[in-house]
Formats: sequence, structure tokens, C-alpha cells
Amino acid sequence: MKRCQYNEHGKEKLIEIMNLDQQFENLINQAPNYGVPAPIMQYGVVPVLKVYAQQLNHQKYYLRQTLENNLVLTVLGKEDEPEIEKKVVYAFPTVEDAVKFADSEIDKLEIIAQEISISEILFQMFTLKEVDSIIFLDTPQDYRQSKEIFCHKLQKAIQENLKMLLDKNKPTNSTIA
Repeated sequence: MKRCQYNEHGKEKLIEIMNLDQQFENLINQAPNYGVPAPIMQYGVVPVLKVYAQQLNHQKYYLRQTLENNLVLTVLGKEDEPEIEKKVVYAFPTVEDAVKFADSEIDKLEIIAQEISISEILFQMFTLKEVDSIIFLDTPQDYRQSKEIFCHKLQKAIQENLKMLLDKNKPTNSTIA
């Protein structure tokens, strides 16, 4: 898929946006760089990531990061139950939304908005330990419309798919009489 974008001088340039299939093909090709065999990525991980990606409205999102490339975590809790809290990362549909998002604790830091493909975000969720979920905001300038994906549920779905894949390919013990 291609679309036009204008640079700072008003000149049109054509940019390529990878569709989901291209994103996942790229992820499979990059698998050895992540220490994952390509067949495991292709048959065990990507099918699960695709199911989650198809629930989202955008093929790329903007994540807020510090200048050291650390994701910006937001701790959410209930006033009446302060002991219950969760750590989330917000994924924004536009760079403007990511930059303008008000977060009183974080406003003091220098934050950048990094464009990341949905396939990369979901793959990273498989390895995140400190994050409970990512909240994907669908509509620019409207923070009420969102989808939340819990890291542990994604991790569990991938683990179950890998187990099913391994069980399916396990040789059966047969004895010849």
C-alpha cells in the first residue's frame, strides 16, 4: 500500500506502508535476529499475533519513549483501591496524539514519539515483563475509544499455540508386533 506524504517544503513524496502480511513476513525474516528460528516464528508466533493485529484499526502506532529508548509506562489505579494498580503503555494513532497526551508524572521527562508497526508492537509484548497491557487508542484526539491487549494473555496464547504445534509434530511411539 502506498500513500502520499508532504515534506516540510510542501513537496509530495511517496511512502510505502507495509500491510499486515508484509509486516509479518518481515518479522519472520527477522526472526533469527531475535534468536527465534524462522519456522517457530512463522507457525507458532505469527498466527497468534495476526489474530490480535486484526482486532486493531491501524497498521502502525506511535509509542512514547524516553530519549534512552525506554517505553513510557503509565501506572493506573483506583482511588478507592490504591493497592490495585497496573502498568500500561499507550499506543497512539498519530504522532500528534502521542506528543500531546497529558501525563502529569511524565511531563517532566523528555519524551519522543516513535512510530512502530503493529507486528513489532505485538511481538515485543510477548517479551515484556514489566508491562501489564498496551492500550491502543483508535481515534485521533479521542482517548475514550481504545482496545486493551493484556501481555499475559498474548503470551499465554503464543505458548499454547507453540505447545499445540510441538504436540502435533511429536513422533508417536509405535511398536511393530
